Amino acid sequence: MAHDPIVLVGGSAAWPRGYQGLAEVLREISGSEVYTAPITPLDWLLTRFRGYGQLAFEVASAVDRALLESESDRAVLVGHSMGGIACRVYLGGDPPFGGRRYSGHRRVSQLITLGTPHVITSKESSLTLITRVNELFPGALHKPAGPRYLSVAGAAADGATSARVRKRYERILEDGRVAGDRIVPVESALLPGSETLVLEDLYHNGFYGRWYGSDGATVERWWPEDLRMNANLVGGHRA
Repeated sequence: MAHDPIVLVGGSAAWPRGYQGLAEVLREISGSEVYTAPITPLDWLLTRFRGYGQLAFEVASAVDRALLESESDRAVLVGHSMGGIACRVYLGGDPPFGGRRYSGHRRVSQLITLGTPHVITSKESSLTLITRVNELFPGALHKPAGPRYLSVAGAAADGATSARVRKRYERILEDGRVAGDRIVPVESALLPGSETLVLEDLYHNGFYGRWYGSDGATVERWWPEDLRMNANLVGGHRA
């Protein structure tokens, strides 16, 4: 049985090459080929003018390539930070977003988000597009028939003990006196209706310390057991 290929979608401040280490770890753990969507910080900057439609198009192109080069009809999406929002736009459905209907939920077996700011309660103007995505595609929209959803949150930085961290969190939530990964509070990173996992010692990215993709031991803490290379197969399917 072919393993589903994996498509990585990075955050707004990261270049695709910054995910090479995570991609290599995922190849080793899963036995699957890993593709990284070619989305750059410039592309994210342009969303202020053209919305998330172009980002979803890039995700769609990466998924198309992954499936074309594999024996599978579904891919696993891994979205880090704002990359998880672009993935949700791609999963889409009705109504169309930015003039396109992607319906990527038919081509994805699982969406895993890492430190993605899904839940917004502040009135920060730069986050209004996330609010729009939540209005159109709320929560784990395509359960139970569609993809599985897993949202992972880091909780290494407490806004109750650091004024700087609290201020950062209050760009997303009204009250920043909560735990998070130093960029995204735990409450924001847990997509309603998804499976959830909180890892107490992880930061948002490697600049601050151990992050979601630091090394194999870290990735193994959140990568699903049934997607691993050594997962038991029963009757041609993963147990």
